[in-house]
Amino acid sequence: MAVDANGIFKGVNFWKFGCNWGSKKPSFYDVVKKHNIVLHTDDKEEYLGTDIILICEGHSVRALAQVNGNREKLSSNSSLKNELLLFDVIATGDLYYYPINFQEIPSDQQFHYELQQGRIQVRDFATKKRTSQLWSDLFLEQIDKRIMRLTWNSNNWETPCGHSWHPKNQRNSAIAYENQYGFGHEEWLFNERFRIGGYQYGYIRGVNNLSEDVEFLDQITLYTIRDDKQRCLVGNIHNVEIIEGYEEEEEKIENLIASYMPSMLDELKKVNADYDRFKNDYLLPNVKFKWDEADLFNEPFSVDFLDGAEFNRFQAYRLQEELEVSIEREFVKKVKFDFQHGKASNTAEYTKSISNKKTKVKRRHGEITDDLYDYLISQGFKKENISVEKTRVGGAIVDVVLKHDEEFDLFEVKTSNTALKNIRQALGQIFEYALMDGEITCKRLVIIGPAELKEQEKDYFNRLKDLIQMKLEYWGYRSQEKVMDKKFIIE
Repeated sequence: MAVDANGIFKGVNFWKFGCNWGSKKPSFYDVVKKHNIVLHTDDKEEYLGTDIILICEGHSVRALAQVNGNREKLSSNSSLKNELLLFDVIATGDLYYYPINFQEIPSDQQFHYELQQGRIQVRDFATKKRTSQLWSDLFLEQIDKRIMRLTWNSNNWETPCGHSWHPKNQRNSAIAYENQYGFGHEEWLFNERFRIGGYQYGYIRGVNNLSEDVEFLDQITLYTIRDDKQRCLVGNIHNVEIIEGYEEEEEKIENLIASYMPSMLDELKKVNADYDRFKNDYLLPNVKFKWDEADLFNEPFSVDFLDGAEFNRFQAYRLQEELEVSIEREFVKKVKFDFQHGKASNTAEYTKSISNKKTKVKRRHGEITDDLYDYLISQGFKKENISVEKTRVGGAIVDVVLKHDEEFDLFEVKTSNTALKNIRQALGQIFEYALMDGEITCKRLVIIGPAELKEQEKDYFNRLKDLIQMKLEYWGYRSQEKVMDKKFIIE
């Protein structure tokens, strides 16, 4: 940011934002800090992305901030509205909030600015100069890391997976885009078609809420919310270039999209999405990043530290230190075999949407893992030695793990009606789980499916077992069998 001859940022407006609204009213500074927001009313000039906001508590300037997204009505965010109500801040119709990049000033560098009004433009020469210097010294060289939500996709963001939608939802901004049209533009984010010269081109909704002067992000941590409402980490992408508005980049990718348009429309048709909408609204990619620098988990997995209403939104939140530490911890564990006993909370039934109709479907996979858990208990194994969809290795979740002191049995469940297909689908995964972390010892690898081996398949499986040094088994699952000891046929 350029400064003038007096050391003040050029072209920047400075604003004071007070956290005590009214004489002897309590301060809501901690709410501003916790949620990274400032408030705004219609009778005041709107904040720009280049503005610097002095966040005050009384006469003390405790933090500096810049907005990083569009304003939203406070009344639309019930949890934030109720929290501010405790500080006598009432969500009237003209009260809004902006997401901000919040930068707290070290206590020994905080300063006084004695102006009574709660929100007003700073005119004082000395205050603007001091703020410009502080911003330069403390914040300009910071690495810009963000966290952004992706539309849920069960195809690893390579092709659309289908979402429940209805025409009556369309153009209703209160309803998620994918539930208006049956798809999200992010669902091709990792599609290999849009990889040019080692760069992956894609669309991330949160990027649209960045200030216009942001052209580069050092890192974006991506997360998503599954259909069962679990918040899941997807991974990190690094050195992300914002390409929206760059004609050369847009022309390059627009030509590529045009060549693949028939295939993309076919993919939307297969999942019953509103492909006509896509013809008229095929949003261009807004980012590019080097694919070989992307650090993605094999599959999204749920975490318990992305709680809070703010994580429901498609914003470009700055990655705060405490959250960054929690995420880094997951990446450290990414390759390690992390045994966790117990059963995941997934149910054996789920709601599936087909042609805009919802139906309850018995989750075959969940039925098998539930019965396997009961079977292992019936064989005398202790609950604390059994893990059902809770143990991770290489970022992926192992279906079932049985612990024997320092050794493990790994179970991979498939649901095809032929044993050969179950083996084909499971082999790569179960070998990966067993070999990814070289420090664990696997006693047995077990593939389970609702089909028993036929004679020809038995011959093939025996030859396969002769080729490998690990003990490999196939268990046929009998869903109709009432006697637990006979539920599984071990080959």
